[in-house]
Amino acid sequence: MRRLAHMLVLTAPLLVAGCGASQSKPTAQDDAAWDQAMMAGRDSFELGRYTVAVSQYRKAANLAIVRDDGTAVAEAGYDLAVSQLAANTPDDALKTTQATRQAVQLRGAQDMSSLDLVEAASHYRLGHYAQAIPLAQQAMRSADTGVAARAALVLGLAADAQGDQSALQAAGVYLSGLKQPLSVAQQADRAEIQARVLRHSNPALAEQQAEEAANLRQGEAAYHDMARALALAARIAASQGDQAKAHALWARAAQSAAAQSGSLNRMDAQTLVHGS
Repeated sequence: MRRLAHMLVLTAPLLVAGCGASQSKPTAQDDAAWDQAMMAGRDSFELGRYTVAVSQYRKAANLAIVRDDGTAVAEAGYDLAVSQLAANTPDDALKTTQATRQAVQLRGAQDMSSLDLVEAASHYRLGHYAQAIPLAQQAMRSADTGVAARAALVLGLAADAQGDQSALQAAGVYLSGLKQPLSVAQQADRAEIQARVLRHSNPALAEQQAEEAANLRQGEAAYHDMARALALAARIAASQGDQAKAHALWARAAQSAAAQSGSLNRMDAQTLVHGS
């Protein structure tokens, strides 16, 4: 399955619309229309035009339902949910993921790890940490290392927010055990989760790890994740009594998160930075 890079899926109306779909074999024209919608969605996503990407992926998902193609339903639904997360509508992403799961199961699919991942991420963004943890743990069992590694990040974030030290440690162990070479995103994920694991036992090293994660994310243009890592470094600095550094890190984190959209991304500032 093709996936949007570094990211971590159909709405109920689409499923209703598909109930009476023709059972005829998909045509070349059907394939071309689906490919075009998916390509337009990817292009829009890469340009940061997330609402346009949502529209295109919704169209692709509808086409997949019409032609009763479970594989296409899963792919378009996953990309739709990821785009909804990027567009700052995690509630929509959650509904999309759950409806896609039902549609894919109806068509006999077995591997749900990608949907587990994006549903876990949606729950995390909504503050449903207890619900995010088991879904992330399921996704970590995926044969796809990319999915499993990203799920470990979500598990670590949700576990830390929930105060579940066992799950946080499990996420850290998984990311530490990844085989080299690691992608830059995986290096950043590992550094951030290690910072969360160590922040009470070794705050000085934890602060270094959080800042390293922020620097790596900056190089990857993963600015939401960068802001979250900066905020983590700020909390650790504050815990060590370095209020001046903490204030500067908080300001950088909040300003970055706030400047990521015309509406100043208030939800991202709250759900990803966890700042005041």
